[in-house]
Order: sequence, then C-alpha cells, then structure tokens
Amino acid sequence: PKIAQELTMTSFSEDMRQRGMRPGSRTLSLETKLAGAYLGRCLHVSPSERVVIAKRLRLADEESMAIETLHVPEAIVPGLTRRDFDDASFYDLLTNRYGVEIAGGVQTIEPTVTNEEESEALDVPLHSPAFQFERTTRASDGRIVEFVRSIYRGDRYRLVSELRRDRAAPPPTFVPRE
Repeated sequence: PKIAQELTMTSFSEDMRQRGMRPGSRTLSLETKLAGAYLGRCLHVSPSERVVIAKRLRLADEESMAIETLHVPEAIVPGLTRRDFDDASFYDLLTNRYGVEIAGGVQTIEPTVTNEEESEALDVPLHSPAFQFERTTRASDGRIVEFVRSIYRGDRYRLVSELRRDRAAPPPTFVPRE
C-alpha cells in the first residue's frame, strides 16, 4: 500500500512513527568536504566552508522507502559520526546534542525515475518512478541548517495536500524547471 505523504515539516522518523511504522536507516556514506559553489549557495555559507554529507537509506518496518542525502555545515554538527545516524532522527540529534531547533524550510518535489545506484539501494527495477524532494531547512535563529535531496519510491508514496482558500494570501508561485 502507498503511504499518503502530507506536505508538512516533520522528519522521516516522526512521519513513520505517526503512521504506526518503525523508522530506520542505514548509513551508506558519511564524508566531509568543502561546500563549493553550489552547496555554498544552498546553505548560505562560504564555498570554502566544510560540509558534512551523509547518505542514508531510509526504512519503514525494515523496507526501503527512500535515499536521503543530507548536507549540513560542519560547524553546526562538530564530531558527527556514522553511528549518530543509525536509526536516529537527525532533527532529534540537532535539538538534543547541538541545541538547534528547526523552525521551517522550503521544499520542492518533482517526479523522476531511479538511476542504477538508487534502484539497487531501494531494491526496485532501473528507471522506477520516484519523487525527488529537495529541502532547505532553517533553525529558529534564521540560520540555514541543512540542504537535503531525497529520492522516494514512487510505488510507496502518494502526495497529499490540504487546500484552503485564503483571500489574503498571494497567488501561488510557479517556478520553471532549470
């Protein structure tokens, strides 16, 4: 069965627990490197700042659901290790160890298909339908905390959005693909 994914600011772990499922993860890689131009822009840091990049396979009841690639300035998470990511919510880790409260963020979603690496990790056929989520998250003090790119299995997710008519709100913005 597909999971109805509401468009809210929750972690993967919180979302799976709310659905009565047991969240999990397997760290595929963890490295630290210079931000460079692209990540520097995404994270609002200098291209020469060090960034932690963690790639995790996200699981629900031991079944693969998504591949998440997290980018966070090393200055925000000094001493972060692979073990810290094992079956833990990154947002809980930010709050409990580093004193960083998540306030909100901006997320984009677009359809895609899986490549060879993603297909193998998610245990789906090559070019399977998927959703690509990209999220930039900020802390309560306004700092950009993370940039995440995730590939969610299309056969396990359906996106749900509650719509309200708010006459005071500006019209929606449609961003053309690059």
